[in-house]
Amino acid sequence: MAPVDAVPHDATMNEAPAAATTPVRQPAPARSRDGNRLLTVGALVIAAVWAVAVTSWHPDGFRAGLLLRSVPFALALPALVASVIAGGGVWRRPAHLTPAGGSRLRAPAGPALGWFVAAEILVLVSLLVPVLAGGWFADPEAPEGVRYALLALDVALVGVTVLLVGTLALGGVHGRPHVDLTPSAIEVRDLFGRWTIPWEAVRPGTPARQTSGRVLRLTVDRPELVTRRGLTLGTRTRPTLTLTWLRVHPWFLADALRWFVDQPEQRAGIGTPEGCAELRRALGQN
Repeated sequence: MAPVDAVPHDATMNEAPAAATTPVRQPAPARSRDGNRLLTVGALVIAAVWAVAVTSWHPDGFRAGLLLRSVPFALALPALVASVIAGGGVWRRPAHLTPAGGSRLRAPAGPALGWFVAAEILVLVSLLVPVLAGGWFADPEAPEGVRYALLALDVALVGVTVLLVGTLALGGVHGRPHVDLTPSAIEVRDLFGRWTIPWEAVRPGTPARQTSGRVLRLTVDRPELVTRRGLTLGTRTRPTLTLTWLRVHPWFLADALRWFVDQPEQRAGIGTPEGCAELRRALGQN
């Protein structure tokens, strides 16, 4: 089988669990996490400084004012481009899960997440500030009832934007989304929700390798054991794991999950040096 950083798209989906030979590249999860945190905090600082400047300083001339108001968009565009570049090449991502403290293995968020979060924060704040500063829907000549309705619309826009910015910022700082493997369950943490899927709930022999490198759909035979909070993709019988932001090869993650589904005696070793060595051996990485 080809090395994991060169797995062809049309390879057989249902091959045995040997995910790959030894991967060429190993991830730097701590560096990715710190980088995402730095990008998120940097975007928040830039957005705050810009908000103060645009509301307290009124430069002379249309061009100067337009330039000042365009700063967040000018910074968000290259951040989005960087996110697309960093998130590409899903089939060249490393075949590796990271010990995350205790009995836990993690498929961590990659650098694409930090760039995406930074871009979204800048765009959302650039839309929020004009609402706070002047009220997009304010109309002093409107009837009283209409003015209250417009004020409510302003408040709703502000509330939704603040919620989105806060959620994105927390995700960037804490490295969400990520997927954790624990001795008892698969724990999926997305930006807006979470799945907790006990191993015994997953159908034996699954998940198989899937053609999409962006999502991984699980098959659950005991949905009553699955817990779901917030906004997540899929259903209790077909939970969907979003792989777009994860720094792990899609087929390696599928193989690792299937190994622990089919080998319950190995779950107690998750996160331990011995358990990691056994997983590498089982998936052909020794």
